[in-house]
Amino acid sequence: MTRRKHTKRPEDIKGIIDKVINRLEKRGPGKKEKILAVWQKVAGSKAASHSRPIGIKRRILTVEADSSTWIYSLSLKKREMLKNLQWELKEEGIKDIRFRMGDIT
Repeated sequence: MTRRKHTKRPEDIKGIIDKVINRLEKRGPGKKEKILAVWQKVAGSKAASHSRPIGIKRRILTVEADSSTWIYSLSLKKREMLKNLQWELKEEGIKDIRFRMGDIT
């Protein structure tokens, strides 16, 4: 007795588009803009002009700064900034901040 191969039919394009739209909606409109605005508020305008959040992965916010001096300065205020970010961005569940060198332009 031979088994029939179970061939999976190609998924309809409408189904694929619906899945993508649902994923984007879950992320929320303006999420990136909100994180940038909160960062400016939490870091302060001068520090925010020399740094920027670039992403959240595994509940860790990664922030790029344009010099080691700014990384050091931000590191000194890390605990307070983390507390404020956790308050302002509760839905993100941020548990830590990591700083690294990067191009801020």
